[in-house]
Amino acid sequence: MKNGVRFWVFSGVIIALVFVLTFTIKIPLMAGYFNIGDVVIMLSSILFGKSIGFMGGSFGSALADIVSGYTIYAPFTFVIKGLEGFICGLIFEKIEGKKKWASFIISTMLSGILMAVGYFLSEAFVLKYLSSALNINRNLQFGLKVALANLPFNLLQGVLSAIISIILAVPLYNNKFIRKMRI
Repeated sequence: MKNGVRFWVFSGVIIALVFVLTFTIKIPLMAGYFNIGDVVIMLSSILFGKSIGFMGGSFGSALADIVSGYTIYAPFTFVIKGLEGFICGLIFEKIEGKKKWASFIISTMLSGILMAVGYFLSEAFVLKYLSSALNINRNLQFGLKVALANLPFNLLQGVLSAIISIILAVPLYNNKFIRKMRI
């Protein structure tokens, strides 16, 4: 299988996995929900590279927002979760050969924190003005207070996803079959 075909096939599978895990396993929060789709984003970035991590994070997560009724979040999720996957893969790629454990920990933790900061900035500033200007979904609240209240939950999501990803990444990364599948 050529790399171009493999990229699109893997991207499609990862997008589907992120969507399914984000859509089906969710715990509602004040604005949005806690999910484990980030685990797939981080794992795919480590195992298959930053581009596949970006594809899964952006398309899979944004689609889950749209289907779940959080459409106002979808454009922000597309960027935030896409960057989460891309940054995780990029950091891992840069430090992979030096210290394997450190590369798993640093790449997942930093990308999880980036995700939380991205949602904080979106909720505190952009979504506050966008929702009031367009008079969208009065049930959702935005602004600095709400963003600060949601920040610990988003950080928890990022850190727990990173921990689960690290636990799963070690055996998967060393798996012979997975090694052959890398792009």
